Amino acid sequence: MKIAFWSEQPEAGTTFNLAVTACAAVLMHPLSIAVVSGGYHDEMLEKKFFGKTDCFSWEAERQHDLEMESILAAESEEYFAVRGLDCLLRKERREELTELAVKANMRQVIRDKMYCLPSSVKPEQEWWHQDSLFLRMGRVMDAVESYFDLVFIDCGNRRDDYAQEVLQRADVCVLNMRQDREHIGDFYQNPPRYRGETFFLLGKYFEDALYNRENLQRLYRMEENRLGAIPYNLRLQTAGQMGKIKNGVINCMGGGAGCRQGEFARELVRTTNLILKLAGMLA
Repeated sequence: MKIAFWSEQPEAGTTFNLAVTACAAVLMHPLSIAVVSGGYHDEMLEKKFFGKTDCFSWEAERQHDLEMESILAAESEEYFAVRGLDCLLRKERREELTELAVKANMRQVIRDKMYCLPSSVKPEQEWWHQDSLFLRMGRVMDAVESYFDLVFIDCGNRRDDYAQEVLQRADVCVLNMRQDREHIGDFYQNPPRYRGETFFLLGKYFEDALYNRENLQRLYRMEENRLGAIPYNLRLQTAGQMGKIKNGVINCMGGGAGCRQGEFARELVRTTNLILKLAGMLA
C-alpha cells in the first residue's frame, strides 16, 4: 500500500507533513511503515528524522542492529562501499531483496515499526531516471512495500517522470496546499487525475485564518473526509530542522510542556486517521 505526498508548489510543507503523519500513524496504530523519498538523490526526508546525514554516523547506528550482523558480514565489501537505496539497486535479482536485506539498508525511526530508506548518494542529472541501476527502482519499491503495511513516499513538488509515475501508481495521493484561497481554489477545482484516492492537506495551517478548514469545506463544497490540516507549530518545525521530528511528535501528542498540544494533536490525529481510512487501513 503506497501513499504519495506531493504539491504543485514549493513551500507547502510536503516533507514535514509526511513525516509527522507517518509518525502519528505508527504511534496510534499497530502498523509498520516505511518512508521513502520520491527522488533519486534527495536527503530532505531523511534529515527530518536524523539531521545531518553522513556515512560514519549511519555505519555506527547499524552496529547496534545485532540481528543484521550476518548479512552485513556476508556483504561487508558492498556494505561499506554503498548503503541504502544504492545498495538495493545493485542487487542483480529480485530474490536478493529479502526482508533482512531491505531493512539492513534502512534506518530505524521507531524500532521495528518505522524505517526510512536513505536516497542515493549519486547526484541527479538530467538523465538520472534513465540510469541503468535506477531502472531497478520499481522492483526495489515493490520489495519495500511487501515488507511493510504502508509506504509513505515524499514527492515534494517534483515534476519529473518518476515522481509522476509514483503518483499514478499510489493507492492514495495526498495533495499538499498552502492556506490561501487562490491556490486552494485552483488546486481543488482542477486537481491532477490519479488512479488512487485523492486527499487534500493544508500545511502550516492556522485555524483562526479566514480560509480555515470549515470555511473551505463550505466555500468549495469539499468533502469533510478528504480535507485535512497540519497546524503550524514552531517547536515541531524546529525539531524537524534538527532531525528530531519523531521526538517532537511524541511530545506534542503526549501533551509535552510548551507545546500547543490541543489544536495540533487534534488536527494531526484527525488527518492521519482520514488518510489511513482512504488507504483501507482503518474501518
